[in-house]
Amino acid sequence: MQQFFVDRIEHVTDVVGDEVKHMHVLRLKVGDEVLLSDGTRLAKCLLTDLQKTRAQFELIAEVPSTEPPYEITLFQGLPKGDKLDLIVQKAVELGAAKIVPVQTSRTVVKWDEHKARSKVERLNKIALEAAKQSHRVVRPAVEELCSWQVFLDKWQEHGGLKLVFWEESTGDLRDAFSETPEKVAILIGPEGGLSPEEIKELNAPTYTLGPRILRTETAPIAALACLMFGLEMKGENRT
Repeated sequence: MQQFFVDRIEHVTDVVGDEVKHMHVLRLKVGDEVLLSDGTRLAKCLLTDLQKTRAQFELIAEVPSTEPPYEITLFQGLPKGDKLDLIVQKAVELGAAKIVPVQTSRTVVKWDEHKARSKVERLNKIALEAAKQSHRVVRPAVEELCSWQVFLDKWQEHGGLKLVFWEESTGDLRDAFSETPEKVAILIGPEGGLSPEEIKELNAPTYTLGPRILRTETAPIAALACLMFGLEMKGENRT
C-alpha cells in the first residue's frame, strides 16, 4: 500500500504539493486506498478525488504506529563515495529519526558548501522514500554535515542512551539494554574508525558489534538491528 505524508490527517484530508505529483506518477485513481501520515498518526484512507494539483482522501481507520518507543539519532562519520545513500536508506527503515553526518579526523572526503547543500537535499529525498516504503509515522530528517566540535556539542546536549561503536572496544552491548530510554544516540566512525583521541573526548562507554570488523556502511545497520532486537522487541511474547 502506497504511503504519503500530509500536514494533518482529518476525516476529510486535502493534499497539495509534491505528494500529489507523486500520486500521478504512481497512477493512483479514485477508489484506491493509501496510508497517510502527519508525523504523529498513521491512517488508512480512501482517495475520493484527484486533480492535477490537489487530492482528497476520506479516513477509513487509524493504523497502529510503526515507530520505536524511543527517538533514534544516528551520528555517522562521513564515508567515501555514495555509501551514505545506503546508510540513510537502511537507517530510516530500521527506525532512525535523524541522521547527522559528522566530519571526523579520519574522514577522507570533503564537501564544499554547494556540494553539501545538494547532498543533504538528495539524502532527504532518499530518507523520505525509505520512510514511505517502511510505513514510518514520522518523517526522518538528514541534517547538515557538522564538524567534530559541533558534533561534540550536540552529543553532550543529547539526553538519553548514548552508544559509541568502536572496533577496539570490548564493551558488551547487552549491558546498555537494562531499560528503555526516550532517546538513543548512536555514533559510527568513517572508514578507519574513530581515533583514540576522539574516543577520549567523548567520555562515554564504547561497545563492540562482534568479533569481525564491519565496513562503515554495515556498522549502522548492525547497530540499529541490535537496538531493535534489544529494546523495541523486548518483552514481546513469541510462540
